[in-house]
Amino acid sequence: MEIRFLGGAQQVGSLGMVLKDGSHKVLFDYGMTPSDPPEYPLPIPSGVEYCFLSHCHLDHSGMAPVTTRGPHTQMVTTDLTRIVAELLLTDSMKIAKAERYPEPFTVRELRNWMTRTVGMRKEETFRVGNVEVDLTSAGHVPGAAMYRWKGSRDLLFTGDVHGLPTHLVGGAQPLEADILVMESTYAGREHPDRTEEDERFRKEVETVVSGGGQVIVPAFAVGRTQEILMTLAECNYNIWVDGMGRAVNDMYLDNPSYLRDPKALRRAVESAYIVEEPYDREVAMAEAEVIVTTGGMLDGGPVLGYLKRLHRDPRNALFLVGFQVDGSNGRQLLDNGSITLDEKTLRPKLKVKTFDFSSHAGHSDLVRLAKAVKPKTVVLMHGDHREALAEELRKEFEVILPLNGEPFTV
Repeated sequence: MEIRFLGGAQQVGSLGMVLKDGSHKVLFDYGMTPSDPPEYPLPIPSGVEYCFLSHCHLDHSGMAPVTTRGPHTQMVTTDLTRIVAELLLTDSMKIAKAERYPEPFTVRELRNWMTRTVGMRKEETFRVGNVEVDLTSAGHVPGAAMYRWKGSRDLLFTGDVHGLPTHLVGGAQPLEADILVMESTYAGREHPDRTEEDERFRKEVETVVSGGGQVIVPAFAVGRTQEILMTLAECNYNIWVDGMGRAVNDMYLDNPSYLRDPKALRRAVESAYIVEEPYDREVAMAEAEVIVTTGGMLDGGPVLGYLKRLHRDPRNALFLVGFQVDGSNGRQLLDNGSITLDEKTLRPKLKVKTFDFSSHAGHSDLVRLAKAVKPKTVVLMHGDHREALAEELRKEFEVILPLNGEPFTV
């Protein structure tokens, strides 16, 4: 078996992995990095039969429509990932146009991709010739799947993975394999206990609200918005939801088999007010105690409008619940205490706090996952600090740290 990474081997973003096994050539994920300017993986080689998409996030799916340029290539993913990915891909095209970036694919290619994508259930088996490919839950976000390729050797590709249950999804369900190709985003780092982090978040919200302030929670539309709503569901706050998370809420509720507790998500969504018209934002800014809105890194989306109006009041607060990448407005705020709005640098007077609601496995969780798979070889990808994890895993397994563009045999 030969593996070559087109991107995402030694860094987070633009993930794509080509697997050659006998007469078969398949691709796992084909993403982009939404940086400024965006970064893309290497071109797809000829002869790829199928692309297996682990989940909808753009660093895994962002270049998926390009696969339709192959005359016969089909995409395989879960039903839920297919529809959420279409939403994110459509939005990425709008952003590229607004920022005047070259569009990496056309509307026609996006439509072709939708018609040539096979939607699977979350635990099902797909056949490529004489090879079976098993889907199993990756945790992470609803619809995320790991793939076990049962060819000349069994290979498990994780995509992004989270072994512990959250409000929204259960933990990953690993399958045994000879080779484990595993993400390593949080190698060398641990997350706080989720139950304790939930309680800290609720207490901090209560402190702000009881002091007469409003809490703005910029949250990623996919997964994080829903986690925040479920965390606050029993607190009886006046909560408003704005941005793309509204559409994702509906997609999740229409696909309850991917959720840990569909009834709990429905209660959380129905207990919040939804911004549907521009006037609703005025009502939210006047009445809301908590506003959950995109974008998660303060670089765009409705959150900027709320910040413009609410940043001067020190009773208010901004609670960051996702990772803030270098170069983002969120990172600028954490590092320098300033944000850029309408090309002006502002120093908000509201309180700023961070919370760890990551949907990625931490270091110990990754080690547990590897031991559950019982591989002979572990290939670590999609991480900036792989060496810390490799050092520990080498006590039990052969470990490979691939580089983009360089093929290797397993």
